[in-house]
Amino acid sequence: MKRRLLRGAVLLPAVLAVACVGASVRPVAPPRAASPIEAAVEAAAGACSCRLGIAARHLESGRSYEYNASERFEAASVVKIAVLTEAMAAAREGRIDLSERWTLTTSNKASESGWLKLFDPGLNPTWNDLLTLMIGPSDNTATNAWIERLGLDRINARMEALGFPEIRLLSFLPWLDKSQPGPRWDGLKFGVVTPRQVAEWLARVARGELLDAESSGRMFRYLDTSPSRARLARRFSSADLWAGKTGTMTGVRNDAGILRTAKGRFVLVVLTGESPAANESAATHPAAIAMGEIARAIVEEWSRDLPDLPGEPR
Repeated sequence: MKRRLLRGAVLLPAVLAVACVGASVRPVAPPRAASPIEAAVEAAAGACSCRLGIAARHLESGRSYEYNASERFEAASVVKIAVLTEAMAAAREGRIDLSERWTLTTSNKASESGWLKLFDPGLNPTWNDLLTLMIGPSDNTATNAWIERLGLDRINARMEALGFPEIRLLSFLPWLDKSQPGPRWDGLKFGVVTPRQVAEWLARVARGELLDAESSGRMFRYLDTSPSRARLARRFSSADLWAGKTGTMTGVRNDAGILRTAKGRFVLVVLTGESPAANESAATHPAAIAMGEIARAIVEEWSRDLPDLPGEPR
């Protein structure tokens, strides 16, 4: 009896050991291949050596793609969409008449981008003209005029009330100082945004849902006035229509907009930061090239099985 118990005690661990070895030997699934979009994003991040945030939507199908979409980025001029939103709200509420005129002076000229800093004092554009200049040529003098009229707090309160607390304007742009030539961006915090909320803002404008249909239509038309095609839209033909807003500061290249093709409307937002190639021209900057490749990958991949929509893109 004693020998049988001992023999059983020896056999039991051996059986358990075999069972455990058998249980641990399982087939290993091959690694999942990166999708064309993921591969393009990975390649773009390596090529530009910059921090990337992406949000994309196809409005007709509901498809979406995000990468660091909830992270905050320096907005640069993309945050001018917040100024535009409050300006449209003020016009809708009757607080501002866009046909009224504003006077250019030497002291109210802003530094860097835009045309107004080049003109003689005394010019009298309308407030509607200033919105066109703020969004299309991204004129900083026009932007500061609007910020001064509306107020930073009111602009940010409007965005929060509309569900965009992560789109925040932080300051005026630097005023023109001819004794200090060149960009004056060092240390400037102009605005912060997240890719996701910028994409949602664009989607609501495109659908006619921001403030109201008429206001959304007007905001879209400002975005559609001479938008730059050097970044997100650089890989698309002129048959694919683009409306958007860029942003540029030291180490920052941003672009956001709506691409209209035969396959529908694509909301595309790519924000970049910490780029070491700060002095490259707009067309050859590594971040600008990366944006074009990301946008092309998203639109091409989604378009493979999307039906053509009737009529021309509009």
